[in-house]
Amino acid sequence: MTASTMTQSTLATPTPSRTADVCVRPAAIADIPVLAQIVYESLLPPLNHCFWDDLLVETQTETLQFIAAMLQADASNWGSFADFWVVEVAGDVLAGAVGYTPNNVDYRPLDLTRLDAIAQRLDWSAATTAAFQSRYEQLWQLDPTPVFLAPQAPWIIETVAVLPAARGQGLGKVLLKALLEEGRSRHHSHAGIRIINGNDRAQTVYERLGFKPYQTFHADYFEEQIPGITMLRLRLN
Repeated sequence: MTASTMTQSTLATPTPSRTADVCVRPAAIADIPVLAQIVYESLLPPLNHCFWDDLLVETQTETLQFIAAMLQADASNWGSFADFWVVEVAGDVLAGAVGYTPNNVDYRPLDLTRLDAIAQRLDWSAATTAAFQSRYEQLWQLDPTPVFLAPQAPWIIETVAVLPAARGQGLGKVLLKALLEEGRSRHHSHAGIRIINGNDRAQTVYERLGFKPYQTFHADYFEEQIPGITMLRLRLN
């Protein structure tokens, strides 16, 4: 099911939580432009760099435009559009994240079976699409289930970000608590989250909520291309 065929009723199963003028709710179609920014912001720390920028450099496509098309095409393996929750304050979406059950088929970020749907939305030629796929597979390798992305829990929280102008207000913690409660309501035993090593601020927030380091892949595992990845896990039920 693509985003274009979703209705608000598709997203209405979870019960939004509200405190004063802060509302945590499932995302709506109208949120996609800000969701694209949230996805982008979530991928920046701690290197202040997003891998989509590199992959798109030869396509003449803005990264936010690509991410929006990926969400509309329901092409993300790291939580679909329907898995997004947002924090809305006084009518403005200021933070977001996904909570989802891993598919155990492809751990990489993009569902390549949906690439043509993305290309159609972006008006890419066949040559541009093929070149992008080649660069993607070179970066993420041909193995769809790399061990360093293997899910460490049945309930995964991903793509957590607060928009820059709204940081320091505790909105990320409000959102994470709601997603943990959603995991409990679905009777999952554990929740998992991951960081790139060096994202100390995020790790501190996660550990204060009860997450504990579960597995670490150090920089030498990635031939020093990134500082490494740490998986964290929290018991839910």
